[in-house]
Amino acid sequence: MSTHINTNVPFTVTEHVSNANGFLLPHNLYSKVKTVATYPIKEFYLQDVPDLEDFKFKMHKNAFLNDELTIQAQLIKKHDNGYLINVIVTKPKSNNHHETICSALFGFTLDKEYLKETKTAC
Repeated sequence: MSTHINTNVPFTVTEHVSNANGFLLPHNLYSKVKTVATYPIKEFYLQDVPDLEDFKFKMHKNAFLNDELTIQAQLIKKHDNGYLINVIVTKPKSNNHHETICSALFGFTLDKEYLKETKTAC
């Protein structure tokens, strides 16, 4: 695959996704990351994107209330059985330096019935 499909989504840590001490709750971040992971491959499916086949999710650092995060999803590999999506969540730290909050790798199955067909009028 020669071209990579990238997606950048801003995410702000609010009271709804943090605990009483202001720490971002990992399950809330995972839910958002899982949703963003589908963005680079939505165009390849006629219906909804199928369920995850496999995933790895790792928290590297904590995020806190009012932190401005960026969720970056990238289609890194297409193979016969599906797609691999790499996701990195970062927080700006200083000039041109970002600290990684979490990383994830998601695998989506490739069902032939989910594929879009391109038809042309003749």
